Amino acid sequence: MAWSPVIFLVLSGEGKTDIGTQDAIGPMTKLIDSLIEKHLGYSIVKRPDLKGLKIFSEAELGMRAKQLRKLPLRGKKQAVETGLFYQNARALASLARDLKEEDVIAVLFRDGDGTASSRQTLWQNKMQSMLNGFEVEQFSTGVPMVPKPKSEAWVLCALRDGYEHCHRLEDESGNDQSPNSLKSQLKKYLGEEPTTDLLNEKIENGEIDIDRIDMPSANSFKTRLNDVLTDLGLLISK
Repeated sequence: MAWSPVIFLVLSGEGKTDIGTQDAIGPMTKLIDSLIEKHLGYSIVKRPDLKGLKIFSEAELGMRAKQLRKLPLRGKKQAVETGLFYQNARALASLARDLKEEDVIAVLFRDGDGTASSRQTLWQNKMQSMLNGFEVEQFSTGVPMVPKPKSEAWVLCALRDGYEHCHRLEDESGNDQSPNSLKSQLKKYLGEEPTTDLLNEKIENGEIDIDRIDMPSANSFKTRLNDVLTDLGLLISK
């Protein structure tokens, strides 16, 4: 009898350079899977035959969110700047439930973005809006993954800064057009474009270890994932 995965991982992000697609996974999926592998002893990504991974696109989330908005509102109204995060979390929870799998964990990735003037409050509101969206759909195993201000901050922490004093990166602007943007800093450090393939390779060879990234936004994601695994009775000692 074929072995089935202990958990079913459902993901959605912003595109091919973060979560990726079902056919071409991105670096954020690699990081999620690396934590799953450390905690549970096996990789979902490295075993596609297990069919334990489903990635939904932004378009698919948008279609489900539109359907949900036609239903009576069961949750609190969200602020304009975070309402989309709430709706996306509701949509991902709804799509995950439709799969009718046991022990489903859904991770919703969105960059925190924002400017220096909006920093912490906006990020916290976006995180809470996701949690509210999962809650209103009565989906207790939803995990927000919101790098602050962008995923490049996590990557720079590992590759350039040696995991030291990385919290300072969260004070950078999330605007790619700003002078010395995180994206341009990463490109300058690498000496080439930070492509999906390149970042995936660096995760696979251990150059980017999310367990060692000590930043509030990364720690928030890891804590929530650990809590979900614990609640499911799946977290094992490292």
